Amino acid sequence: MNRLERPSHGLIFEGNTLEPVSLEHNMVGFCSRCDQDLESLAYHCTESKWLISAKCRNDHLVLMCYDRQWNWQSDCDLEIYTEKASISSIAGEKLQAVFTQAEIRDMIACQQGLPYTRQNLYRARAKYDKFEKLFGIRIDV
Repeated sequence: MNRLERPSHGLIFEGNTLEPVSLEHNMVGFCSRCDQDLESLAYHCTESKWLISAKCRNDHLVLMCYDRQWNWQSDCDLEIYTEKASISSIAGEKLQAVFTQAEIRDMIACQQGLPYTRQNLYRARAKYDKFEKLFGIRIDV
């Protein structure tokens, strides 16, 4: 499986990690699953190919493969790879951008096996996806 790393946009393709050549956002085609516009996330280059990672509004991902003359070759599956991190290893500024002080306190307490307020943890868990989209880090509690 081809993977696009968040937040660096490095592409793991055929066992190699490729750094992006460009992070331009352009309309690059239509999603074969839902017919929505595909928007580029990153452009990568190998000796023989151009690779464009793209997604549609419904978050369907695709890796578009072109030869060096920009002739389309194929579309491949793509997944986003997100770093997993424990609460204590994430910078406080990032946490405070999404979570309240009480939610942060109780996420740390839960991770350490200490007493915590369940409601704060429920509210924090509802924000995990937002945090991941903003910072490319999946919280592992």
